[in-house]
Amino acid sequence: MTDGERGIEVTGKRTDVMIGGPLAHLIAGSEATLTPPAPEDEKMKAKRAKLEAWKKEREAKKALDEAKAKRKLWRSLATPPAPSPAKPGTSLNRAALTGLGLKGLPLKPEVLKASKAAAAVMDDSVETKRKLETLGDMPAVDMTMADGEASVGDLEVDDDDEEANRMDQALKNKVADAMEEEEEEDPLDAFMSGVKEEVTKVNEEDILKMNCGRGLSRSWLDEHMGEEGNEDIMEPVVEDELDATELNPEDILALAAKKAKKKDIAAVDHSRVKYDPFRREFYVPPPDIAAMTDEEADLLRLELDGIKIRGVDCPRPVTKWSHFGLPASCLDVIKRLNYTAPTAIQAQAIPAIMSGRDVIGVAKTGSGKTIAFLLPLFRHIKDQRPLEQMEGPLAIVMTPTRELAVQIHRECKPFLRVMNLRAVCAYGGSPIKDQIAELKKGAEIIVCTPGRMIDLLTANSGRVTNLKRVTYVVLDEADRMFDMGFEPQVMKIINNIRPDRQTVLFSATFPKQMDSLARKILQKPLEITVGGRSVVAAEIEQLVEVRAEETKFNRLLEILGQMYNEDPECRTLIFVDRQEAADNLLRDLMRKGYLCMSLHGGKDQVDRDSTIADFKSGVVPIVIATSVAARGLDVKQLKLVINFDAPNHMEDYVHRAGRTGRAGNKGTCVTFITHEQERYSVDIYRALKASNAATPKELEELANGFLEKVKTGKAQVAGSGFGGKGLDRLDKEREAKDRAERKAYGEPEEEKAEETQKAGATAAGGDDMTFGNFKVEIRRGPAPDSSKVLGVPGAAMAARRLAHAKEEEKIQAQIKTAQDAANRAGKDSPAQRQALSVVAKLNAQLKAMKLVLQSQIQHEESGGRKLNPDSTDFHAIIPINDYPQKARWRVTNKETMVQLIDMTGASVTNKGIYYESGKEPPSEGPPKLHLLVESNEEYRVEQAVREIKRLLIEASAAALQAEMRNPSAVAGRYSVV
Repeated sequence: MTDGERGIEVTGKRTDVMIGGPLAHLIAGSEATLTPPAPEDEKMKAKRAKLEAWKKEREAKKALDEAKAKRKLWRSLATPPAPSPAKPGTSLNRAALTGLGLKGLPLKPEVLKASKAAAAVMDDSVETKRKLETLGDMPAVDMTMADGEASVGDLEVDDDDEEANRMDQALKNKVADAMEEEEEEDPLDAFMSGVKEEVTKVNEEDILKMNCGRGLSRSWLDEHMGEEGNEDIMEPVVEDELDATELNPEDILALAAKKAKKKDIAAVDHSRVKYDPFRREFYVPPPDIAAMTDEEADLLRLELDGIKIRGVDCPRPVTKWSHFGLPASCLDVIKRLNYTAPTAIQAQAIPAIMSGRDVIGVAKTGSGKTIAFLLPLFRHIKDQRPLEQMEGPLAIVMTPTRELAVQIHRECKPFLRVMNLRAVCAYGGSPIKDQIAELKKGAEIIVCTPGRMIDLLTANSGRVTNLKRVTYVVLDEADRMFDMGFEPQVMKIINNIRPDRQTVLFSATFPKQMDSLARKILQKPLEITVGGRSVVAAEIEQLVEVRAEETKFNRLLEILGQMYNEDPECRTLIFVDRQEAADNLLRDLMRKGYLCMSLHGGKDQVDRDSTIADFKSGVVPIVIATSVAARGLDVKQLKLVINFDAPNHMEDYVHRAGRTGRAGNKGTCVTFITHEQERYSVDIYRALKASNAATPKELEELANGFLEKVKTGKAQVAGSGFGGKGLDRLDKEREAKDRAERKAYGEPEEEKAEETQKAGATAAGGDDMTFGNFKVEIRRGPAPDSSKVLGVPGAAMAARRLAHAKEEEKIQAQIKTAQDAANRAGKDSPAQRQALSVVAKLNAQLKAMKLVLQSQIQHEESGGRKLNPDSTDFHAIIPINDYPQKARWRVTNKETMVQLIDMTGASVTNKGIYYESGKEPPSEGPPKLHLLVESNEEYRVEQAVREIKRLLIEASAAALQAEMRNPSAVAGRYSVV
């Protein structure tokens, strides 16, 4: 049977339902045109559906009688039954079906969902499944629907075809209850249902993959998944953050800080995450080690540089590489690298780590600590199943400096090739996109700094990498990792790793006050100490000279001349305490003919990498550095370390000196200390004593003299450098900054700030355009000639009132004196007449003063510019004095001014001068920096104010981000891009 015989005509643009036979003349001109949904916004479609429903309800009563009459006529004109027509909801263009295919198409168009939403708002009933019944031999049918139900074509009906709307409404209101015959399910509907189920499964799998890094288990997702997929776990999105702030006090700077602030890692509930089991214990002691008695083990530890153990069940030390149970490929690499025998820390730490224990390893600089944790790491990883797509690393190595991260990654490479493993080195200062690309390829090991690791974990909503499979964590230079601002970052990462992980800490120095912090992340650890906790290696010759500041540079030249005359190929590392001092010393040495470079945290990462590479290769024999190069830097031929500025605590001295004399080689460390730096002499003296080095008499006298001052209360002991008070200091700086801002915004007291916040909360009903504590009011009338004090309108007039009050009080006192004199004088006496004359003059003077003040008040209130032909009807004053320099420049430069004028049509003028934070302009001086916006139309002024506010937010955010990236940058210095 053809489409025409069924009464269905299929075209490329529309689907028309026709009834042939004698009924054609009854419905001519009133056929329902079903147009495909226009690509409109869903909200507009919902509103349109509402309007259509209201129109059709209004016309329903009018069409009811006509529908009843037609029903009676149709009953009398029965025709032979026709097959079931295709459903309007699935009557698709055949060409479109062939071209697009059906895979992945939703069962219902999006516009239908909008209709459901609109109907739900109007409390209308909505059909969950729509069916067109079979038209038989035209039996007596009631072609209307129940009230409130929508027909299939309602949302697609043309607005201009009112007759079709009326006909469709009549058919909708009454549907024959007798049409209950069985209807076979359309094959297309069955296929689309299967497609929908398949799409739902695929969506669920995608959501599980995306959220595996967030620590969300499948059971939790099943509980929180909506019917349409991930609707229940989607985060709310603010469409317009600018409007969301409602312009309350301090919202501009707060929003800028929010945009500049880095994302934080979401906490993971480990009890709800199912982790894969993993194996920790790999070490099996060989027979000759297992047969060793405890006394023999103690003697062996004493022979190996005096190893000290804290903890129970520590395995015995091993003296051969073959006894560790490492893969043959590892042993081949070790042999190729000429590692003859394990060092003391390796002999004891590798068996302990491979036994599954958490370890704290403390050993002197250059003793092979890196290999001590890398070899167990490789064995640990090879025992686990390979990585799958979207899975994170198995091991993390965290370091405090970028240079140390690069060095550890370089030491990994020979083993990675033979063991078919991948490692990524992630640190700040280098492009994050390259590191993200490497992680997406898959990596079992990440060597990183804590800050960049947090960036990677939060990048792309946590889809770059995750910590779900991490089972092995290493903190190199662990004492520095728990100091200052590192500790919060490290703990954020550690707390998101499974609790049963294996954690290893290594450092050359480990102060006792670090124990409590470190043991928070360890479980029954073994502490292995080789030598002392903070001891310089015996291979290093230590020289300390007490001399005046002005003699240090000449002595430095003398030492360099002697060294390079004896060994032209040696390297020298000079330490200073500040970045500026490093650049100044670099300039002075270059003038004396020495080829050298500087290395500190203020340089770009590319420059730092290039400096280290040139230093190691011998292109540059001298490097001047801050303590950023004091940890982990390993340079062959480095024979001389000079502390041009004395280190401020013992651990820093040990690490600086440890850059030379590595791997058993000889080295020299020379330290300059002045009498003004006597507080540091105690730590240096103790370091020399601990390493059994010679102590100069001058240094001993300087240290003893300082201790005497401490006893008498004239001096304080220098800090250890590991107090962990960095965040407290930052909090104090933030509080001081907040206080300065509140003072600048007119909030000198904390109580007033709270009152202002409450007032802002109660008045947050509209767009009040508030900048800080200054409410930008769009005022009617011309702008005043001068705005001496922003945010305090009429301040100049208030000063005049105060002066007038004082003058009036003075005149009143004179009047009273003259009145008393008149009373004391006799009646009608010359003295009385004279006194009364003085009183009359004073009263006249007082009256004149009041008239002058009243005139000034009227002039102030009127704006004083009524006669100016250039005056405007509306104006606003925007304070910008207390915003960052970049924000002020952004809204006052010529290009921005021109764009604002072109965009809004309002006049924008820069007024006043800049005053530093906390300073107020003098009474007769120019006002604080502000923008004056003027126009004859109020909406133009409002538009300009909002645009200026947006520019201030963007520029403030950029300034905060620049400060976070390089907090030590000096303003006014240019960098070559």
